[in-house]
Amino acid sequence: MKQILTILLCLLTLGAGAQKREKGVTMTLPEQRAATISDVRYDLTFNIPATPKERLHGTAIVSFLLKEKADVTFDFQGRFSGACLVNGKKRVATMRHEHIIIPKKITKKGLNSVEMNFVSSEKALKRHKDYLYTLTTPGSARQWFPCFDQPDLRATFTTQTNMPEGWKALVSDGKTPMSTSHYALMAGRFEEQQLTRDERHLRVLYRDLTAEQKEQLPKLMEEAVQALRWTEGYTGIKYPFETVNIAILPCVPEDMERPGAMLLSDKVFFPNEKPSRDDQQRRLGVVAHEVAHQWFGSIVTQNGTEETWAKEVLANFLADEMTRQQLPKGDRDLNFLQVHQARALAFDRTDATHPIAWNPGKHNHAALLSDDIVCDKSAVMMRALGDVVGQKQLQGALQQFFRNNYLKHASWDELVAILDQQVPQAGVRTFSDVWVKQKGMPVIHTTYRDGQLIISQTDPLGRGIFWPQKFDIRLIYDLERSRTITVEMTHPTVSIKLAHQPSSIIPNYSGRGYGRFTLDKAYSQKLPLRLIVTRGDLHRYALLLTLYDNYLMGNIPPSYFGELYRDMVKEKNPLIMETAISHMISIAANMPPRDRQTLEQCIMDLLAENRRPEFRQTVVRQMTERATSPAVREQLRQMTQTTN
Repeated sequence: MKQILTILLCLLTLGAGAQKREKGVTMTLPEQRAATISDVRYDLTFNIPATPKERLHGTAIVSFLLKEKADVTFDFQGRFSGACLVNGKKRVATMRHEHIIIPKKITKKGLNSVEMNFVSSEKALKRHKDYLYTLTTPGSARQWFPCFDQPDLRATFTTQTNMPEGWKALVSDGKTPMSTSHYALMAGRFEEQQLTRDERHLRVLYRDLTAEQKEQLPKLMEEAVQALRWTEGYTGIKYPFETVNIAILPCVPEDMERPGAMLLSDKVFFPNEKPSRDDQQRRLGVVAHEVAHQWFGSIVTQNGTEETWAKEVLANFLADEMTRQQLPKGDRDLNFLQVHQARALAFDRTDATHPIAWNPGKHNHAALLSDDIVCDKSAVMMRALGDVVGQKQLQGALQQFFRNNYLKHASWDELVAILDQQVPQAGVRTFSDVWVKQKGMPVIHTTYRDGQLIISQTDPLGRGIFWPQKFDIRLIYDLERSRTITVEMTHPTVSIKLAHQPSSIIPNYSGRGYGRFTLDKAYSQKLPLRLIVTRGDLHRYALLLTLYDNYLMGNIPPSYFGELYRDMVKEKNPLIMETAISHMISIAANMPPRDRQTLEQCIMDLLAENRRPEFRQTVVRQMTERATSPAVREQLRQMTQTTN
């Protein structure tokens, strides 16, 4: 019995000291490697076949420092014969459970080098007839070359590509350390344009573009340079990568970035042959977002897949700030409301289970990240955070965040900690817990009682939380005298003394607040009448969103449709047109069939009143998609034929 216990004790001791090599990348293996391995360098050669029938193969020379002699384990899912060179000598390694194991006895303390020939599994490769590209995520680089596949073992990369004649390649390598999941390769038959600005050399690789689309590429490169300049200035961190490469491809599911490279979808980037002003603005937003990911995602990487949402939040914030600077000053807030606030509010009306942060117990990670609503909600949240702490303080905190974590990993909570230290009175931790990690949105009710304006915020999910934020309220008195007051919601209920009772109240007047803004019945009934007399596009658009929310909540009757009609007769702003027509169609859709068809015809009748081309375009597009009236559909068909 004593001998058996001794044997068991020995086995347990041996097990505790050995590297755990389960299938895939486990938690224990990365921790062991990070503690013993540093200064990693990959010299990679890829032999790229001309057809998808042949397998990608190549050679990896990996050099690194070992803190002490130890087993060295590479992650790999492809084919490997076992033959390798370790520190210049022929050796045989073991491959087991998707790992290549170099035994301790042939490693040494200090600098080591391992050379391996391999055949890729190609799971991370997107292959087409005459081009391919990689689409790696944390833990998937091992699918196409042997590596230490963990984000915290950053490395430098040198790449050689042997390709069919006439092919071009784009690789995100260089002297700036990056994680294996950020390393990228694209190769194939491409056309190319180049531009040099600010001592930077930009390349755009593309295929299957029309002559009109090719003419837009110089503007694309200028926009990329503009985004790089702005982001360097805002963050205080220079762009560290040696290349600025852009690839525009068909069949790409979504835009993405890698260090020194951006991969863009041609359908997203070129929605029309002749881009409108809105198309150009959206394109600039896409470029700015992917450039911002060079900072949030490449320069500073999120901590693990559970915080991938954080890089989307912060990259979207930078992109939104930059693109807003390109708009006329009067249009900036209006554009923000249309692009972000309205969409996020619309989503939260129907889905109260969607926090910004990913909750692994409740959400599918891939689905969450592919949803634009994450960007819309995060933009609203970051704007509210800037209001609470101050925009300059927020920028200063982000700059400190980059200085602390340059070419490292960091979490959202580290940014919160910096803000909490710099602006302790702002309550940033509470703000983050509610805005980022909790679902839903507040109901904010405004009333006048006993000489006071009372603004109360409630949580419709009954958790007793409130969303710290600032917003404006417009008070209208007799003879159209008015004043605007700013409300700072630092508590669930805020009271403001008033000398006189207002005859009308417009909540969330400038659109900065987030939630469902309600009023007492007497005030809510007057609210639709304010639409046509509200000056300023921003205020009118914010009122439009508030009116629609109150209609949905039953505080305003469907006859509100008539006020929308009156406003649309003279409306000039395309963003307001688009939203208002959508609201009118939604009101009609809630009516009985006969009434719905009558209201649909009313919308079409507006074309005789408001003859602006952009108004006609908005009505025709939305009604073509949603009209049910046979007469209206026939009218639309005839209009389309006439146009063609």
